[in-house]
Amino acid sequence: MKQYSNRTSKAQPSFNAVNMGLGLCIACALGVSSMSVNSAEMAVSQVGGAISQARQLTEPASADNKTQMRVAELHQQATLLTGKAQTGPQATREQRMAVHQKAAATSASQQQRALAQQNQVVYYNFSFYDAQTQLFEDYDYDGFYQTFSVTFDADINSSGGEVQADVFAELYLSQNGGPWIHYYSTDVFTLTADSSFDDYEVLTTLANGYQTDHYDVLIDLYEVGYADPVATISSDDLDSLYALPLESADRDAVYVEEVYVEEVHGGALGWSMLSLLGAFAWGRRSFMNKK
Repeated sequence: MKQYSNRTSKAQPSFNAVNMGLGLCIACALGVSSMSVNSAEMAVSQVGGAISQARQLTEPASADNKTQMRVAELHQQATLLTGKAQTGPQATREQRMAVHQKAAATSASQQQRALAQQNQVVYYNFSFYDAQTQLFEDYDYDGFYQTFSVTFDADINSSGGEVQADVFAELYLSQNGGPWIHYYSTDVFTLTADSSFDDYEVLTTLANGYQTDHYDVLIDLYEVGYADPVATISSDDLDSLYALPLESADRDAVYVEEVYVEEVHGGALGWSMLSLLGAFAWGRRSFMNKK
């Protein structure tokens, strides 16, 4: 399997207690806490008309037999939030990257990075091993879906054993080759070397603001405290991230044509007409007799 990476770092072996303590201090100073591999589902996130849930998987995604339940739950949450979903200007990839660069340029981040680099002895880099997508919920059966999931497996490549790192990811959609538009930011979670038990899944319902079209997916992986992505994967690398047929829920409505039928009962109408004709004939006869 081809791996995708774009930055090399150094870290001390995981058995070094000093470095572990240092890492803990850095995490506290940055005000973030990493997720464990046993973490539960995260709170619902709402960005630009897209409503998402996310979780770090403790087993392969294919073994998760509760997917349909989670899809139904997310759809209910999206239905409740649809009226509040924002459809205004959405952030581009360039704008999100500028935010991270500004945050990493602060003196606090620079001091923490300098402190972390003092005792680093093991080089490592990041890569994506794989990324898969699934489509759910096409109520009008037009081939375009309002709910989809992205599951990715990111790894740390190192010769120093079980190296760990705290990371987060930014996810983007591109409509039919257009600009990359941000739709989800993951929480901070922990990668452990090349473990196959730290896959990350993002389940999303497009509530409103997304035209019926084909969308590509891009994922940027960031190491906490650094300005630039440490690994990127997109539709340029994998077909599974290419041309997803999507539309927002407000375009996926099922229209039921109401047919009104006026029932005419021939028997009742026949007797009524006969009664009227009989009354007319009797009246005419009475009139003629008077003459």
